[in-house]
Parts: sequence; structure tokens; C-alpha cells
Amino acid sequence: MRLQHLNLVTSDVTALAAFFERFFGFAPYASRGEALVVLRNKEDFILTVMRGKMGEPADYPANFHIGFYYDEAAEVEAKHAELRAAGLNPSRIASMDRGGGRVPHFYVTAPGHVLVEVCTPPGGLSP
Repeated sequence: MRLQHLNLVTSDVTALAAFFERFFGFAPYASRGEALVVLRNKEDFILTVMRGKMGEPADYPANFHIGFYYDEAAEVEAKHAELRAAGLNPSRIASMDRGGGRVPHFYVTAPGHVLVEVCTPPGGLSP
């Protein structure tokens, strides 16, 4: 079994979907106007972005976030630079202990107040 789908609720479906398309390689798969966009990446992960009741923002718990792993620290640094150049305000790149090694990571808030983490697991993604 594998996790293959995530649904995010936002007050701005169009902006959040565009964020994931532009910065994380998702492509539109299906939509219902500005109420719902289904995105898919090259690994066939399905990310659904939908409007909350009455267009209100999602009420995610503190520290709720989604994460993207990159194989190399240089890729994390490049993504940080890309987001910064786009006028977003990513946190500084920091190191944390994860799985017995130091991992570079940072956070950025996507449209609709969705927190996104970008990091590299120790040793990359290869087994």
C-alpha cells in the first residue's frame, strides 16, 4: 500500500493550484471551475485543492504541513532561491536531525495559508 492522494482545502483554489503547478511540477488533471482542481505529478500522486464551505480558509491545526523531498541539498537550496525570487518568503534553510543524519530544510507558506516543507532525507531518496 502507498499514500497516493491528498486533499487540501483553501479559500483560493486557483492560486494554490498554480503554486503547486509552478513550483512542484504538478499538472492539472480535472477541475470544477474555481471550486476544485485535481492535480497530478509525474509519480501519479493526486493532489486535490478545493474551496472550503462558503470560501472560508481552512482551519488546519498548528504545524500542519505537507512536505517535498529532494535527493540533494543543492536542490533544496535551488528551490529556496526559486521561491524567494518569486516573491514568496521562505524561512531560512536550517538543519535538523532526521534518521541519524543532518537534513537541510525550510518552510514556505503557500497561497491559502498552507504550510509547505522542503527538505532532503539523509542519504537522499534512493534505498
